Amino acid sequence: AKIYAAWKPYRMELVKEASETGLPVVRHPFIHYPDDPEVHGLGYQYMVGSEFMVAPVLDPGADTVKVYLPEGEWVHLWTGRRYGSPQRGVYETIQAPIGEPAVFYEEDSEIGTRFREELERRGLLRR
Repeated sequence: AKIYAAWKPYRMELVKEASETGLPVVRHPFIHYPDDPEVHGLGYQYMVGSEFMVAPVLDPGADTVKVYLPEGEWVHLWTGRRYGSPQRGVYETIQAPIGEPAVFYEEDSEIGTRFREELERRGLLRR
């Protein structure tokens, strides 16, 4: 519930965008990265709006997940660690224990940065 509350400003923004444009809140990455051929084959990854890339853990008992990050520098929401490459998209294997799914935002995302700061302010990030 605390994470949901911290997410509220962006959620409200996405609902407004959806009502005005018809874009879904949860989207296939192809919508934002149509020129990246690797994105076309992603079957389980999704984006929340244009800002957050999510790779759910689907295998029972697993605590890692393989995620594709399109070209650019990406920040892991829970750790703040940087991933990716400014020259090309990359696959990374990420720790994703229960309660900390693999969620990333691009390094220059103001929304992602604000959300991470809010999680930190609420004491919801790893120390």
